[in-house]
Amino acid sequence: MSMRAEEDRWSVHGRSHLSPSRMEAIGECLERSPIIVEHWFYRMGRAPERRIFDDFEEFQEYLKERARPGDAFHVWEFAAHCRDGDTLTNGKFPDVDGCVPEEGAN
Repeated sequence: MSMRAEEDRWSVHGRSHLSPSRMEAIGECLERSPIIVEHWFYRMGRAPERRIFDDFEEFQEYLKERARPGDAFHVWEFAAHCRDGDTLTNGKFPDVDGCVPEEGAN
């Protein structure tokens, strides 16, 4: 079911997220790195949903189940933008005594 708002100028010449070149670029990226996806919902008046995918088929399944006509998607390569030197903060989750290990997982 499509909920086209004609003032949004729907066109076959627009930037289709499912275009072969876009899907190929996403598939190639997923061979190197997970992707970060921001899913904006067309005329739904709600905040975007953000997900991380590391499998192309899982991403395609998400689109099949959740995407609707007019929704917008922004995709970033995780490895290119999420590096150790770029973290806002980091730390380990404490136990009931407030202690954290000094060794172990990063």
